[in-house]
Amino acid sequence: MHRARGIAASAAIALGAGLLTGCGGGGNTATPPPWSADPGQQGLIAGSTPTGSPGRKTTGDGTWSFTLAKDSTNPNVPTEQWPDAADVLTEAQLKAAVPEATAVTKKSCVKGTSGPSGSTAKNASCTWDLTLPGGSAAYPSSITVDLVAVAADQRITTDWQNARNASFSSRKADERFFEQGAFGAKGAYYLDNGNASVLVSDGNIAAWINLRFVGFTSLPDWRSAVNTGIFPVLAADLADRLPRKYA
Repeated sequence: MHRARGIAASAAIALGAGLLTGCGGGGNTATPPPWSADPGQQGLIAGSTPTGSPGRKTTGDGTWSFTLAKDSTNPNVPTEQWPDAADVLTEAQLKAAVPEATAVTKKSCVKGTSGPSGSTAKNASCTWDLTLPGGSAAYPSSITVDLVAVAADQRITTDWQNARNASFSSRKADERFFEQGAFGAKGAYYLDNGNASVLVSDGNIAAWINLRFVGFTSLPDWRSAVNTGIFPVLAADLADRLPRKYA
């Protein structure tokens, strides 16, 4: 796949900024329906998880629970509450989404920046290597998971949509920008350079997660396998981590 653009820069900006500014999202406790398409959004597509062979599937590997910072002017979730990046998508989830892989190995994890000069309490980025039939042993396929931010829904949604819109304005024909509600997520998109992003939210707190896909060229019709198969399943897995609870 090609060199990263757009999304990687957005991740660096968001993590480097550390604290987002703004107000929290909704807070009533009614049980609303899942996220659905916003009729005001133009040019976005519906999305669904694949069916049939090779049997890619989600695993439902537990949900997240967050609490906003005690300072009411701070819309961020303290990084101590964030999951470790190695647990955002687990080995089991990756194996279920990519059943062709004969091995899934955690390669490296790093912390992110938080505030002017601090670090996140846990790893904010992890790269997993996947061994695929016919793939190169020296250059395995990989998926990198970046947990960019966890904060109040309203503010993080605005920041994520700004990043999405910047990529959407210069989109290529085969890039996929999905409607709100696709895969159960509040937002998702996949770029032709292998960068992707998912916004998940319970309606009060949201999490911004970037994914980076490298390789996968040994899979039959590999581009479609990634952007219409593997990515949708992983996006649905991420949405299951923070299902909508608040209107």
